[in-house]
Amino acid sequence: MAIKVLLVEDTATELKFLTEGLRSSGFEVDTATNGSEAYKKVYTFAPDIVVSDIVMPGIDGYQLCRMLKNGDDTKKIPIILLTVMDKKIDAFWGKKAGAQLFLSKTIDIKALASNIISTVKRYPLKDEYKKALIENASSASSAQLKLNSVLNDLLLKSIFSNEFRNLNDFLNYERILVERLFSLLSSFVEYHVAGIYFASPDDFAENILYIDTLGRNLSKNLLNDVCYDFFRNMEEQKVIKNSKFEVVKMLLGKETDYQISDFTSKIIIPLVFDRKLIGGICFYTRANINYSSFGFFDIMISELLALFKMKYQYTEKEFMSVLDGLTGLYNRRQFEIGLEQEFNRTKRHPADFSLAIMDIDFFKKVNDTYGHQYGDYVLKTVSDLLKQSFRKTDLLYRYGGEELVVIMPETNIDGATIPVQRLRSMVENYDFEYNGVKARVTISIGLTMNYQEFSSTAELLKSADDALYKAKEGGRNRVVLYER
Repeated sequence: MAIKVLLVEDTATELKFLTEGLRSSGFEVDTATNGSEAYKKVYTFAPDIVVSDIVMPGIDGYQLCRMLKNGDDTKKIPIILLTVMDKKIDAFWGKKAGAQLFLSKTIDIKALASNIISTVKRYPLKDEYKKALIENASSASSAQLKLNSVLNDLLLKSIFSNEFRNLNDFLNYERILVERLFSLLSSFVEYHVAGIYFASPDDFAENILYIDTLGRNLSKNLLNDVCYDFFRNMEEQKVIKNSKFEVVKMLLGKETDYQISDFTSKIIIPLVFDRKLIGGICFYTRANINYSSFGFFDIMISELLALFKMKYQYTEKEFMSVLDGLTGLYNRRQFEIGLEQEFNRTKRHPADFSLAIMDIDFFKKVNDTYGHQYGDYVLKTVSDLLKQSFRKTDLLYRYGGEELVVIMPETNIDGATIPVQRLRSMVENYDFEYNGVKARVTISIGLTMNYQEFSSTAELLKSADDALYKAKEGGRNRVVLYER
């Protein structure tokens, strides 16, 4: 028995050409010139497959496809969409509308016939199914009521949005989230290079730009140029300051010799919520594209903003669990973990790191004289000065009470003396004033490093405590280095 093909095409010459070609290939063909007519003929002709153009007046190919796939009595009918459009977004919508194949109208008849045969073999319809279609012919009269342009627009927007919302499951797996997001974006956005940046609530966190090159192994210089361009744009828009960044390359393959000047079109989008930068995304391509004219651009940005907001809030929640609430520094538990990790790392891979413990001089007297609110103000202000004095790679903690601690990776004791003395001087010269009351505050600091004779973090910590004790005994407001 011949395969029954319902051919839907609104151009008379194209319809005649395809009809004759398919009939000569042995198919039984019935035709329709628009989606509404095709929907009715599905019930009267009971085809094995529908082959439809996309751009048609009234109900177009996408709408016809989605309408058939939404009906219990028609959803099993395989559909091939034919179009002259060749953008990724067209194939994306064809797939999401439920079509089994998305083919160019320039395909020759033999190739089209071959695709029809293979599709029908893969999605065969039983005779009982087709018989039921004919028996339900009365359902065909409601075609225009079932789908119209407004509903189609809403439907596509819903599908589009759901694709992003399905990524919420990976909020706590950043690398997987990035890979899935790149996979989604690359299915409908034209680009040669794309970047994703998640902002961190931690001011000392490294700014990481994840980059997708669609399998192209781009040069390190180009990747750095893209990162520089991205973060410079963020700075120019005043959504980020003093950016330092790290490149994380995703999905590399065949080497190319692109330069950043080869990218004729680009868009860099900071994602801001409640006047706070929560992330950003960028696209670069060698094609001439106006990204903002993309039909669903606003929806894409809205969904990205929602996704990045949830990611930021998740990270913020995790971050706050390891912070001291008053100072914004890492808490004592995190110090113990951080010190152990750094100590073990430098045992495996020999390298220097320094440790400084500091104490606010006569802090009890400040509390007793001016009150605990003044004491909290002093502690918070000293912590803020601490953040200004050290690098992003240094780790800052509130050890307990008025004691603060800094771990300085890849830094020997001589190198650590510079920022530590700078901090001491900044505190000494700072004008502390709270509720109109002024006070003079100083700090004492003990400094050590991971000398070879230390076999445990306890010994290392004791050496810093000993140096701090000598700083206090020596008159306070000074830095004392541990003496071996």
